[in-house]
Amino acid sequence: MITLFGSLASGNVHKVQLILRFINQPFLRVEVSQAKGETKRPELLKLNPMGKFPVLLLESGDVLSESNAILFYFAKDTRLWPDDTRTQTEVLRWLFFEQYSHEPTLAVIRHLSRYVKDPHKYTKHIQSLKPKARHALLVLEQQLQSHLWLASDRCTVADYALYPYTRTANESGFNLADYPAIEKWLSQVEAQPNFLPMGVEGAQNVQGFYEYFQGNRP
Repeated sequence: MITLFGSLASGNVHKVQLILRFINQPFLRVEVSQAKGETKRPELLKLNPMGKFPVLLLESGDVLSESNAILFYFAKDTRLWPDDTRTQTEVLRWLFFEQYSHEPTLAVIRHLSRYVKDPHKYTKHIQSLKPKARHALLVLEQQLQSHLWLASDRCTVADYALYPYTRTANESGFNLADYPAIEKWLSQVEAQPNFLPMGVEGAQNVQGFYEYFQGNRP
């Protein structure tokens, strides 16, 4: 069975869950805790030397990393990946926007506000990121005011990539009611086949980090 390494709270992990659910691909998830230092353990570094999740171990033993690259791998032969080069380029534009401008602001604010021991230590950094995060949301809002989907006339992996950390923007201190086009778009993504809400388990089985690497696998 395919094995997904990562935390259920991660939006990048959730993207992978979304695409695997879309194609009806069963998978095992191994919980990896950044707070416990598990991303720096040699077992995970052997799979991804960057010490990041998600990491996907295929049944062949091949390893995939970087959430948007994983989206492409599984979407390429589905309707989530367009056929023509121009629309593919537009999808890539939004994937790069997500990783360069969107995720480094909204996701980092969310993490520092909710998942570190002393968030007050990071108040200045959080405040410095908020204008950039607001700008990223405004870019999305403007695009969705005149387009049904981000990159095409139908849902693509660009929409899947930008969904998780936009859906949780309230956890980063933003009121989604201020962005009506985004709210409409979120509902459209959530209406897609086999959709999985953020924070909901999509794996057939779940194991802890040490349980998995000690060899007690299903």
